[in-house]
Amino acid sequence: MELPDNIPKEQLIFSFLSKKDKLSGFDCSESELNEFLVQDALDNQIRKFSVTRLLYWNNNITGYFTLVNDCISIDNLENVDRQDDIIYRKYPALKIARLATDKNFENKGIGTHMVDEIFYIAFKISNSVGCRILTVDSKQNSVTFYQKFGFKRATNSRRETIPMYLDFHSALKQE
Repeated sequence: MELPDNIPKEQLIFSFLSKKDKLSGFDCSESELNEFLVQDALDNQIRKFSVTRLLYWNNNITGYFTLVNDCISIDNLENVDRQDDIIYRKYPALKIARLATDKNFENKGIGTHMVDEIFYIAFKISNSVGCRILTVDSKQNSVTFYQKFGFKRATNSRRETIPMYLDFHSALKQE
């Protein structure tokens, strides 16, 4: 199958993970992410721990992302991102718990389309419940990917993954 250099978003279909989805052909080259999708994602979704969306192109799963609720301590934010007039020690957040692109669709814009969809979801949610921050625990090799969307490293981190965040409401104001 001949793939375009960049798959247009209009050709992609986002859908919630369901029992009907055939997941066995998905391979992002990271066994942990593959196993989560096949073994745990649907059960976690049924039990309301997370929600997973799949991204399809021509009936092929090109990627997926999983979202969960989160919070971030103000101690982990840069001073410029703190709201001085708010007394809360933690801010409500939406976490990108998993984000993976099938290896056959890497460098085709799939990851960018998924992050754009996550921004849309976050903005929609923020109109119904308090939420202004997106968080992600990035692997070292994905930090640059998230930084191009404006994510920053959380300040207090001594973990294998790199906690990152984005105040998407501030980012929207700047556009």
